[in-house]
Amino acid sequence: MPVKPLTVDQLYKPAHAESLPASTRRAKAFNDFLGQDRAREAVHMALAMPHDGYNIFAVGSNGLGKRTMIKRLLQEMAEDMPPASDWCYLNNFVDPRKPMALQLPPGKGALLQKALVKLWRQLSRAILTTFQHEAYQGRVEGLKGELSSAQQEALQDLALEGEKRGLKLVLRTPGGHGFSPVNDKGEVMNVEEFNTLPQDEQDKRKKAMVDMEERMQKLADKLGKLEEINRDQVQKLNEEVALATIKPLFQRVYDQFNDLKPFTDYLDAYQQDVVDNIDLILNAHDSEQDAVASVTSDNAIPSRYQVNVVVTHNPKKGAPVVFEDLPTHYNLMGHVEQVTYMGTVATDFTLIRAGSLHRANGGFLMLEAEQVLEQPYAWQGLKRALKSRAIKQSSLEQMLTLTGTISLEPDPIPLHLKVVLLGDPETFYLLQEYDPEIQQLFKIRADFAGVMPRSLENEQRYGHFLADCVAKEKLLPFDRSALMSLIEESARSADDQHKLSLHAASVGDLLREAHFWAKSEEAKQVTARHVRLALDGQERRRGQLREYYLEDIAHGTQLLTVDGGAVGQINGLTVIHYADSEFGMPSRITVTVHHGGGEVLDIERTVDMGGPLHAKGVLIFSSYLKSRFGRERPLHFSASIAFEQNYGGVDGDSATLAELVALVSAISGIPVLQGMGITGSMNQVGEVQPIGGINAKIEGFFAACQLKGISGKQGVVMPVQNVRNLMLRPDVLAAVDQGQFVIYAISKAEEALELMLGMPMGQPDSKGRYPDDSITGRVLKQLKRWQKAERDDHGEGVGKKNKGKKKGGKKGSDKEAAA
Repeated sequence: MPVKPLTVDQLYKPAHAESLPASTRRAKAFNDFLGQDRAREAVHMALAMPHDGYNIFAVGSNGLGKRTMIKRLLQEMAEDMPPASDWCYLNNFVDPRKPMALQLPPGKGALLQKALVKLWRQLSRAILTTFQHEAYQGRVEGLKGELSSAQQEALQDLALEGEKRGLKLVLRTPGGHGFSPVNDKGEVMNVEEFNTLPQDEQDKRKKAMVDMEERMQKLADKLGKLEEINRDQVQKLNEEVALATIKPLFQRVYDQFNDLKPFTDYLDAYQQDVVDNIDLILNAHDSEQDAVASVTSDNAIPSRYQVNVVVTHNPKKGAPVVFEDLPTHYNLMGHVEQVTYMGTVATDFTLIRAGSLHRANGGFLMLEAEQVLEQPYAWQGLKRALKSRAIKQSSLEQMLTLTGTISLEPDPIPLHLKVVLLGDPETFYLLQEYDPEIQQLFKIRADFAGVMPRSLENEQRYGHFLADCVAKEKLLPFDRSALMSLIEESARSADDQHKLSLHAASVGDLLREAHFWAKSEEAKQVTARHVRLALDGQERRRGQLREYYLEDIAHGTQLLTVDGGAVGQINGLTVIHYADSEFGMPSRITVTVHHGGGEVLDIERTVDMGGPLHAKGVLIFSSYLKSRFGRERPLHFSASIAFEQNYGGVDGDSATLAELVALVSAISGIPVLQGMGITGSMNQVGEVQPIGGINAKIEGFFAACQLKGISGKQGVVMPVQNVRNLMLRPDVLAAVDQGQFVIYAISKAEEALELMLGMPMGQPDSKGRYPDDSITGRVLKQLKRWQKAERDDHGEGVGKKNKGKKKGGKKGSDKEAAA
């Protein structure tokens, strides 16, 4: 039965107008995981599981809107969740290298910081005022006077004792006090005068001096102890005065935060540190500024008394949802900054900075998997945090340089959150293969589909999805015709009449560009014409390479014939992918045959320009040809196949049918109809198999025919399985409707041969002979010629051999000669 051409209804499936609103104004916005029921179930499952490891790896190609859909769902769930805690770091007065982490109710971090700033200002003023008061100064002077009186009295007693022994207490420079001998007038003797004294008097005076020096040393020790006691008394007085001054101020902060036991313990240590280091406050103006405090926002407060609120949350906004677009190790885990001040590198707890794990703690963190893997140590840091359920600060400098640089060891912060990794299938499969820990840390895989079934209900839901995009982008409303056009374009993008593409990025671009065209015409709403203008604009911007190919065809640089017939020559259909565009083009395939041993030479494969799939196709149609025409005897021919003017390589098996037809044409001598292009794969028994890019291939061949001139005898032969993939452009549909272009869908290789060669395959008669005006008859006839030539060649060799034997005097029988 002859194959009938496809009707226009089979080449394009329009949208159902009755399922769509008159305008997006009347459509309720909808974007709740459109067409992603499997992914939505996986996400809900992960969020409902309170156990470790139930994080999400969202798998799908880029542009599906994974991030938008998941983020919207997380934000909806986060609104009903309790807000996350605030976290701050405080100075550890016992070990400053180990700052203390303090968990606070949401919103309390800023209040606590404000309270401590106010406390410092109040206590510093109060201490300065108290210690400058006359009462305090009088008590200090009294203690100092007591010490001075005791010192003077002791020195006077010692001086009187020395005078009795002929010595006088004098002040030496340097060296303090000492004893020197005096004369009868009470004047200190010089060396010459002392040497005039009798020897026994000199000895007596020297002995007295040694004795008094020893007594003076003992007195100095005693006075030193008195000074120490006096300092202790002053210190005790300072502590008593300071404590009496600051205790009421601390009590106010105690009362404000009395429900935070860790913080009240910190306040005790804070208060004691102020008392112990009262001189730091009293001499603050004379001492050098704190290196770290110099770079803080409130540099009047010593850094040891500051509070570092690393993360704070609004108590009225629920749990946090954070997307980290630059997931470096530091941006994820946080880090400790350093300050260079007057040639010194310094750091402390006030320079601890939060990472996205801190900000998302208690909620959700979204990350692009590929970006995390690109950053050194980011993936390892994330895994370590998820496994330990804690955020620990680590210095990459120490890890990489193995130095002993002093750094901080802040308290780890407990981690409670869900992490969502977004990635394409290739990234996910590579992680599964090379990192077994992915299974323990990301137990839920959310697969996002690229298409969804095209039903009446789904078209309606897709219309609501478009309305949601229009509302979110604040675009002009789209009328029903525009919605229909967008749905049909979605099916075209999906390469399936019964599917809708879910590639949200391309849909968004098309909506914005259609809005632009409507706006430029000052229209009040977007129509199908504006959508078509946007599509044509996209094709023009991306079509430079396609135009080059068409120019080559128009100028004759690219050889192409679209009328008449030619033996061993056929128009195959290919798809060219370039950057973000693809287009179809015809490609001439030629086959030459000659007497040989049955080999089919694939020139593309021989010169390493053909891929393995193409080579497989050649072997398949060769096997088909041998099984159909060489079952009883070997095929006595060889063939060469080439893609003409192919300089970039070829792969895929979609040219298998074309190569078969060209080879049969070359064998039989039947010309191939050059007005027909053909594409399709096949198996060894002649069944036609579907291929990809059918719309681009048909449209590409149609464009080439337009350049060469439409004659009404051109068309395309394609696999019947690809009929569901047809969503052709309006110009192709119009040509088919007017009978200027024809499209055939076939299921068997024999149908392709009959259509392309314009002759039936033929049926054998009772003796097994095929008609001469059939494809099979023509092929068998040529094969017999080659077989006869093979026998003739073989017979000549035998005859010459026998003649030689006769000359040697041996007789051979006729049977042997015939043999």
